[in-house]
Amino acid sequence: MTGVVRTSAWDLAVESVEEALADGVVPSLERLGRLGQLGTLPSFVASLDGDEDPNELAEDHARERESLGLAPAEVAAELLVLGRVLDRHGEREARRALDRCLVAYVERVTGELAERARRDPLTGVLNHRAFHSRLVAEAARARRYRGRIALLLFDLDRFKETNDREGHQEGDRLLRAFASALAGTARETDSVGRLGGDEFAALLIEAGPETAGSFLHRLHERLPEGISASAGAAFLPTDASEPEGLVEVADRRLYDDKRASSRAA
Repeated sequence: MTGVVRTSAWDLAVESVEEALADGVVPSLERLGRLGQLGTLPSFVASLDGDEDPNELAEDHARERESLGLAPAEVAAELLVLGRVLDRHGEREARRALDRCLVAYVERVTGELAERARRDPLTGVLNHRAFHSRLVAEAARARRYRGRIALLLFDLDRFKETNDREGHQEGDRLLRAFASALAGTARETDSVGRLGGDEFAALLIEAGPETAGSFLHRLHERLPEGISASAGAAFLPTDASEPEGLVEVADRRLYDDKRASSRAA
C-alpha cells in the first residue's frame, strides 16, 4: 500500500497545522506552542498508511485533540485541512483513509449530540420529550404483543420549601441525588426520566403491580437520608391501553399519595 511513506508524516503534520492556523479554522491552536499544536498529529498521519480501523484511529485522534481544547468543529476543520495537504502531495491512499476517519468522527459527534439532546442536562436521565417517546413506543409494543408495562410518576416531597429555604444549589443537589437513585434502581430494559421541575418518571417493561412494588422498595432503600418522594403507578393493560390514559391514572394516584403524605406529616 502506498501513501504517506513517500512524504514525511512530520512534514505533512506541520504543513497542516500551519495552514489551519493561517486559515483561522482552528483558533484553539493559537494558544499552544508548536509541539502542543502538533500533538499526536504526526503519528495520526503516519497511521493513515496502515490497516488500522478508521473508527479507532478517529476516536484516538479526536480524544487527543479535544483534550487540547479543540471543539468538535475545530477537529473536523483540521481534518479537512489535512485532506487538502494530502491531496497536494498526491497521497491518495492516505486521503482515502482520512476520509473514512472523518466519516467515523462525524458519526460519533452527531451520535453524541443526538444522545445529549435526549438527556436532561442537570440529572442525565431522559428529558420529557425522550421519555414520552419511549412511553409511546413501549405502549404500542405492549399492545401489539399483549405485554405489560408499568408507569411510575414521582414528585419529591417538600422540594419547593427546601429549594426556597436553602437555595437552588441545594435544590439541584436533591434532584441529582434522586435521579441517581432512580436510574440505579432501574433495570437495563427500563427507562427513567425527568418530566420537569421535581417530577420524575420510570417506565418498567413487562411489569405489573408486584414488580412496581419491588421497584419502589428498592428505590426507597437507595435514597439518601432526607430525600423522599410521593409516587403513583398505572399499568397497561389493566388501567389503560394508551399512554395518555396511563399518565392520567398515574398522576391521579400520585396526587392521592402526596395528599396522604401531607396529612401524615
